[in-house]
Amino acid sequence: MLLPTDGSTATEQAVSHGLGLARTSDATVHALYVTDESEFSAVTDASAHEQLRFSVEKLGRRATTDIAETAAEFDLTAEHELRQGTPYEEIFDHVVEQNIDLVAMGTHGQAGVGPDLGSTTLRVVRNADVPVLTVRFREDIDIDVANYYEVYDDVLVATDGSDGSMVAAEQGIDIAEMYGATVHALYVVDTNTYAYEDVPRSIVGLLKESGNTALDEIAAMGRERGVEVETPIRRGRPSRELLNYVDENDVDLVTLGAHGRTSEVHLGSTTERVIRMSRQPTLSVQ
Repeated sequence: MLLPTDGSTATEQAVSHGLGLARTSDATVHALYVTDESEFSAVTDASAHEQLRFSVEKLGRRATTDIAETAAEFDLTAEHELRQGTPYEEIFDHVVEQNIDLVAMGTHGQAGVGPDLGSTTLRVVRNADVPVLTVRFREDIDIDVANYYEVYDDVLVATDGSDGSMVAAEQGIDIAEMYGATVHALYVVDTNTYAYEDVPRSIVGLLKESGNTALDEIAAMGRERGVEVETPIRRGRPSRELLNYVDENDVDLVTLGAHGRTSEVHLGSTTERVIRMSRQPTLSVQ
């Protein structure tokens, strides 16, 4: 599991969720800090440039060491590394070189008020070949990472019936099985796209049938793993319905495919909206 950090308090909540998943799955933890020299390339004085680089690397060394030491306290194998370059490119390289299975990253901003996903996090979510767990920084939560353990009791799996969303569903069921959680498999008929009142009943029926088929498949996967699965269907704008469902049912983790069937739920764009707006951690799966 890769935990990129920028050394800020805003990443601590992502670290806590990442370490919690690592503890549950007994994963090796990789803490990574990337020095982006483009941020201080305007400093032309050689002495000042070197001093700034030293300060940045000191911050990164302390941040990654703290993560590795906390992981070790949980009896996890942990490695930490500093790199130089473009952050998202170095993250991708690290994923390949170390056979990373999951990346956990923080996002910034207030849910519902134009939150900033962050350019690095956005690029990783859109392009990573492995699942990416994004965790919003919340000022109302004060976390001591070394003494905090996330528990997922309810996991939402969003589906549009596409192959990508079914792969995401498998990931959600995997996590639910580890935590003994309930899976909420949700299908949303997108009324924005189909102008619901003007669509022939036959087409609406096909959409619902497609949703029921996808939900039945997820429920069957859950039964095979001994995981309880609920299968609601809703109508409306997918991102809004997903977020409403999360709030109404105290969902702890949202799992979505990074790409979807654009003629139905627009899960690709929905994923990005949910990541930006959700107060709960979101796992996007390619």
